[in-house]
Amino acid sequence: MKKDERIEELVRELIERVAGSVGLIIWDMKPKEELTDEEMSIILGIEINEVRRALFALYELGLAEYRRKRDEDTGWIEYYWKIRYDRQKDVLRRELEKVKRKLEEKVKYESENIHYICENGCVKVRYEEAMELNFTCPRCGGNLEYLDVTNAIKKVEDEIKKIDELLAEL
Repeated sequence: MKKDERIEELVRELIERVAGSVGLIIWDMKPKEELTDEEMSIILGIEINEVRRALFALYELGLAEYRRKRDEDTGWIEYYWKIRYDRQKDVLRRELEKVKRKLEEKVKYESENIHYICENGCVKVRYEEAMELNFTCPRCGGNLEYLDVTNAIKKVEDEIKKIDELLAEL
């Protein structure tokens, strides 16, 4: 897969997660000029509230912007929207860096703590809490057993490497 195709795929995944399928439809619409939310609703045949929700989600991501203008006939304020395709790499970089930070915090936490897990999968607790509980699950009474997180940490570190590779492509 080419670099630009991979970036586009990741941006689409991000949009779908944050702005839903309507956000993707608006993104794929590729409007050349500013449109009001009402015009988009009519063009797409989608309820205006769904269009507005998706547009504001795109705005929060940084992939859309708007300007307000008062309609001189009705006195209502209209929102003119513009989709910012030129920002997709910056937005993707920011979101990937955010995920990377969270994963690094997870690795740090898991590496610095010893955990025990209920043999029935009810709870996961730190060693200190397991001691206080006499290594007995507070929910079901089962045994709390040592949890080896080595493989989980390795998987998270692999994800961090993948994110680093993607960031290098941007």
